[in-house]
Amino acid sequence: MLGVTESAVRSAIKDNRINVLPDGQIDPVAARASWAGKTDPSRSRVRTTGKVRTQGAQEGAHSSAQVKTEKDAREAITLIARILSEEGMQDDGKGVDFGKVRTAELILKARQRELDQAEQAGKLVDRALAEKLFFDTARENRDAWQSWPGRIAITMADELNVDARALTTILTTYVRQHLVEMGEPEAGPLRQ
Repeated sequence: MLGVTESAVRSAIKDNRINVLPDGQIDPVAARASWAGKTDPSRSRVRTTGKVRTQGAQEGAHSSAQVKTEKDAREAITLIARILSEEGMQDDGKGVDFGKVRTAELILKARQRELDQAEQAGKLVDRALAEKLFFDTARENRDAWQSWPGRIAITMADELNVDARALTTILTTYVRQHLVEMGEPEAGPLRQ
């Protein structure tokens, strides 16, 4: 029915990719669904073409994605669940099967294509360069504000008919206080 050898079916039963009924028989509909959900299509002849079967091996798709520890497995499952939930796919409580992994992989590939296209179109900038430019601009603004009381106080004191030194001191104090207040970020989540 699946188009595979008996030993492949026995292996699938042993690996819990196909469930056996209490009487020892196999439900054909459940077996096909279970096989599709829990078996890597690149390693199966069921419902695949020769091109699909050899494509994964040629690209080395699975060699770089090997999970070696339980921590790696938990992190991978968490990543898959996060990607799927970001795309609006709700957790059905059945855990992660091969279909969900493939879906998450396709979502990541689509996101990467979008980033590559945006980069080629000049819509993305180098983060380090942007941060340096932002820092340099902020420093220039701060320096301009710190020198402002000394440049404007004499003119303001003359217009107000007050002591220029006292006005310079007062303006300098309040400008520095304001710069300190501006330099402290509000509490909240960090954005990346």
